[in-house]
Amino acid sequence: MRLEVDSIRVGYESKTIVHDLSLQIPDGKITTIIGSNGCGKSTLLKAITRILKHESGQVILDGQTISKMKTKELAKELAILPQSPESAHGLTVEELVSYGRFPYQKGFGNLSQKDKEVIDWALQVTKTKDFRLQSVDALSGGQRQRVWIAMALAQETDIIFLDEPTTYLDMAHQLEVLEL
Repeated sequence: MRLEVDSIRVGYESKTIVHDLSLQIPDGKITTIIGSNGCGKSTLLKAITRILKHESGQVILDGQTISKMKTKELAKELAILPQSPESAHGLTVEELVSYGRFPYQKGFGNLSQKDKEVIDWALQVTKTKDFRLQSVDALSGGQRQRVWIAMALAQETDIIFLDEPTTYLDMAHQLEVLEL
């Protein structure tokens, strides 16, 4: 098992949302977390991906506790697309997708040829290549969601956590995203 959650407890301030949860996420499979609104699904994903610190327990990836991993190393292993991602105003689609290459950049963050190829591929498979020079702010909700998915794909991780990835997408694009 590549990813395990062991007795994790997560919450906000004095309110615990997830109580002593343990689970194993199988490698190479699509795993879905289902529950009612407000039950802690997004909170759990944030804790598993180290966005939110857990109160107790541990998350183990490839035998390592993720809380002890360096950020860039963890970002090479897993990506997350939050439920309502926000970008800095004025970014173009290509700039936003290029952020997925951050874990692989050295020095001043110049994009390598491989980075450019991966970004181009991510734009192609999400059908957002035609928007590459447009401002993310100018896109529809569905187009914006596909751009965020392109950024997660550009990160080239084996594990991608998607929190409600089909939000804002019409039925045709929902199917495309799920097939992708």
